[in-house]
Amino acid sequence: MQDPNRFRQVAAQMAQRYGVDPELYVRLIERESGFDPMARGSAGELGFAQVRADTARNPGFGVTPLQDRADPFDNLRFGAEYLGALVKYYDGDITKALMAYNGGAGNVDKGSPSSASQEYAAALLGTKKDSGLIPQKSDAAGDKELDRMLAALLASPKTPKARARPDFKRFRKSSRMSPLSGGSDPMRKMMQQAMTPGGIESLYKKT
Repeated sequence: MQDPNRFRQVAAQMAQRYGVDPELYVRLIERESGFDPMARGSAGELGFAQVRADTARNPGFGVTPLQDRADPFDNLRFGAEYLGALVKYYDGDITKALMAYNGGAGNVDKGSPSSASQEYAAALLGTKKDSGLIPQKSDAAGDKELDRMLAALLASPKTPKARARPDFKRFRKSSRMSPLSGGSDPMRKMMQQAMTPGGIESLYKKT
């Protein structure tokens, strides 16, 4: 079983990469999925960041689409990139960004976020007063460390090497493996005769 604490480290690294407060993003994932990579929501949301299929395909805001929502690494990447894009879209207003993450940017743009989205943002922010944005970290050393962590996190135990499939063509060509392939063996001739119409009866006819 994979360690949730390691996923939290990856989430924090992802948040930093996309300019989001790591502590805030970790709290968001904790609330969304409890760091369960296969968590499913009532509206079809999936994974750490609880991404809907339509949002994954067409996120907007310049965010890279999510190809496989069940991929824990890409799911965390998508959530961090999407939240970071929303914070920038709302000029650093993290409250609006969180409400849009929860209930859709359209409702926030119209000035009518749901009460659930408002409670969602308030719960995540608590007494936090900053904008939620930090300097985006995308230096080579940071990326290399993140890639190392992800490789270790996603590594799976080696599976036993699969056995080679039998070469049935070779078997068919072998007269020893095919008793009906011809030849002078009496038993082979008897079997061939038995497979013809009325063949079994003919074997018992008196000669």
